[in-house]
This record gives sequence, structure tokens and C-alpha cells, in this order.
Amino acid sequence: MANWYSGIYKSLLIASVISFIIYFFSSGTVSLGAIISGYCMIILSIMMILYIILFNLLQTTQNVGLGQMFLSIILNCGPFLLMLGIIGLVLFLVITYKDKILVDHVPDSYKVFNNITIIMILLQVYLLYNNINNGKFETTQKLSKVTISLLYLYGVISAISSITLFTILKSFSADGFKNLHLS
Repeated sequence: MANWYSGIYKSLLIASVISFIIYFFSSGTVSLGAIISGYCMIILSIMMILYIILFNLLQTTQNVGLGQMFLSIILNCGPFLLMLGIIGLVLFLVITYKDKILVDHVPDSYKVFNNITIIMILLQVYLLYNNINNGKFETTQKLSKVTISLLYLYGVISAISSITLFTILKSFSADGFKNLHLS
């Protein structure tokens, strides 16, 4: 693949990490904008990497059966599709409940599970960046089986965390007694 193409998805991954760092050290609308932009940059980068892997798989599996091709696509592209689904869900939650998040009308458990989800996604980004940055990926356009397995593992953990986020925001978002001041 062209050198400029790999430079774009690598820079998007680095920019998303920087955006999440800004999220952790800011508050209010800056924090909300940083998390939304971080997720959007990861989505763009994953889609670019997924394009490379899928294009290579379709080139190499032209003469095999449909079942074998489908299994190969699931094994190689599955972690990326799982990441896209999780990030899409979390991005949907952040945008839908942004007013409650900005005025801090969410439980403390939201912040805990949001941080867990972000850390798991950042672990996936770190693992992905290290594996696409070596010469083996540049020549074969494939990730190792260990990397794919670890991406699946981190993906399942972040899926559990993001579903918990959904439950917290859907069922437990309220002002509660935070604004109650007893004198």
C-alpha cells in the first residue's frame, strides 16, 4: 500500500490517543468534544485498516469456497468489526446523553465504566499500532493470530463495559440527591 495511506491511519491513531489524553485532563465541553473526536478518529483509522485487510483477503481467497472465505473474513476482520460496533455504541451514548453528562447528572459508576471502556479501547489501539507499524504488516497486510486473539479478548471486555454503560445511562441517569443541600 502507498506510504501516504499508512501514514494517514497511523496519524489518526496517534491523534485519537492525544484526544483521549485531553479528555482525561479536562472537563466540561472540552472533555466532551475530545472524547467524541477521539472516537471518530479511531473509527476512521479502523475503517482504513479494515479496507487494507479485506482487500488483501479477497485477493488471496479468490479460488476457495464461500465457507472458507467467510471464515477467513470473520477471523481476520472480526476484531475490527467488534471495535467499530463498540465505539459506535459508546459514541451514540455520549452524543445522546451529552446534556446529562455535561451537567454531571450521571452516577459515579458511569465515570468508572467509561474509563474502563476507554482504557480497553486504548489497549486495542496500542496493540494494533504496534502490529501495523512493523514491516511484516506492510508486506503481508495481515495481523498475527496472537494479535487477533488479543484484540478479540479486549473487544469482549470493552463490549461488556459498554453494555454496562448503556444500562447505567438508560436506567440510572437522574439528578438524584446531588443537588440536595441539607443545612
